[in-house]
Amino acid sequence: MMGRLLVLLAVCTSLYGCAEAVYGKSDESWNTWIGTTKDDRVKDQGIPTRCHTFKSGGEACEWPVTWAPNSVGTITMTFDPKGVACQWSYKDAYIEKRSAQKCQ
Repeated sequence: MMGRLLVLLAVCTSLYGCAEAVYGKSDESWNTWIGTTKDDRVKDQGIPTRCHTFKSGGEACEWPVTWAPNSVGTITMTFDPKGVACQWSYKDAYIEKRSAQKCQ
């Protein structure tokens, strides 16, 4: 019984490490999007699933992120009034992350 528990613990730990590696690489990728335009994002990611325009100017747009057939999250890019990406946030069933840089 103890052996099975140790195997299960080892598998969970390695899966967590793999997930962290994937999310970490995504952070690096999403950080490079800051400073790009909404047009750039649409060219690369396609039409967003939805956008919200702020009264103060700027908008937030969402794109789906598929990690595996049954693992989907959402990346939300926030654009300033000039249409330039200034921050991102990511959310799925397991994690929620945000860029270190924030819109002003």
